[in-house]
Amino acid sequence: MTKKFSFILSVFLALSAFFGLLLCPAASTGGARTGLLLCSGVIIPSLFPFMVIGNLFLDMGIPHKLGKIFSPIAKKLFGVSGAGSAAFFLGLAGGYPLGAICISEMYSKGTLKKAEAERLLSFCNNSGPAFIVSVAGSAVFGSVQIGFFLYGAHIIGAILTGMLLRKKNDSSTSESLPINPVSFSSAFTESIKRSAATMVTVCGFVVFFSVLVGLLDGSLASLSGSISARFGTELHFSRSLLTGILELGTGTSSMLGLSTNAENLALCSFIIGWGGISVHAQAAAVVREGGLSPAWHTFGKLLHGVLSALITLFAYPLFF
Repeated sequence: MTKKFSFILSVFLALSAFFGLLLCPAASTGGARTGLLLCSGVIIPSLFPFMVIGNLFLDMGIPHKLGKIFSPIAKKLFGVSGAGSAAFFLGLAGGYPLGAICISEMYSKGTLKKAEAERLLSFCNNSGPAFIVSVAGSAVFGSVQIGFFLYGAHIIGAILTGMLLRKKNDSSTSESLPINPVSFSSAFTESIKRSAATMVTVCGFVVFFSVLVGLLDGSLASLSGSISARFGTELHFSRSLLTGILELGTGTSSMLGLSTNAENLALCSFIIGWGGISVHAQAAAVVREGGLSPAWHTFGKLLHGVLSALITLFAYPLFF
């Protein structure tokens, strides 16, 4: 019954998208253009270099070395082996979905056990400073200082998520195992190839969900009005929330024009912490290919979004 319902729903959504593209060509074209601009202007410049470095680190066994250094801290804070710290740091530096990519690669290489890898997904796949500071802070709210404030809330939210979801005395954690040494030239070449292939997938998801947001423009406007009437929120606020639930970049950019106050910044923190369904789809595509379940990732990102919003809401009066 479940499989039949899933099949019917998939067919319905596919047909709806097909007719939407036919009936609303201007909206779909505009959405695609927005997605492509986001990819070329933000995602590729900020993510691709870190993706190459991340893959290079993995091939050269850097997580094994980091595991020895950070193992005591990682086990105490998060209940995981030290090897996972590489994914955490790279995710915070490079942005979505680099953390998920690193975890999937480490699991494939045998550096992480399955249960530990899936739990790491809950707090290691995060946004990076290039997006938060440049886009959310500078472009949307007109302040680099606001961007760093949001980035700080994002980091603290990720740490708290990992601490809240830790398991004491967990036998699923693994010791960081060394991998066979690979020459730098070979590792660098493979890193470029894998990163380029993954980048195409990531941008594909971003463009598709940007088109989806464009096609749902009328529905989102109507639903935003209902939410605003129900909860007394500003229409612009409700619209950004709904857009951000679907797609991170479009949702964050849609906040342009909102005043810089605690509530609006908390919304921005939630959108960034949650990541949007687009990021969830990117992460799911990566981890399922490696044999992992995205369930922990979905729950962790929801918790991360809520915690980041609360941190922003209560910390704002202390800094501004």
